[in-house]
Amino acid sequence: MPPRLATGLLLALVAGLAIACGGGSSRGTEVRIGGLVVQVELARTPDERANGLSGRASLAQDAGMLFIFPNEQPQTFWMKDTRFPLDFVWISADLRVLGVQENVPPPAPGTPDTDLPLYPSSEPVLYVLEVNGGLVERAGVRVGDAVTFSPDVSLEGAR
Repeated sequence: MPPRLATGLLLALVAGLAIACGGGSSRGTEVRIGGLVVQVELARTPDERANGLSGRASLAQDAGMLFIFPNEQPQTFWMKDTRFPLDFVWISADLRVLGVQENVPPPAPGTPDTDLPLYPSSEPVLYVLEVNGGLVERAGVRVGDAVTFSPDVSLEGAR
């Protein structure tokens, strides 16, 4: 194989691995809610929101995923292909915690999609934060807490 081709293939492989491992450009956003501080990946597009944390073996303790929706409305989540417990934090357009769903267990392997439990927000939300199960309680996150994003993503339109 010519050296240029081999180098190109190697670079493509490294880039693919970085993307598959969550090393895309959407990292580097900090979410702060009282004592909870996490670095998040952003899920802004329909594909990013549909994939979420599915298929990952774990999530770093100080990490999460922030789902950004185009409009404030009720949202429903499920744990399709998720392998570890999660906490959901439902967040309003005015950056307040509207509710939490704690320690949502992963489904048993092989559970049909039609049998997966659904977890709806109780009110319309613009953002949903997913973090490791138990983190919300340990950090003392409560309904009504203020939420900050750094850098500010509250003005970014989801697609």
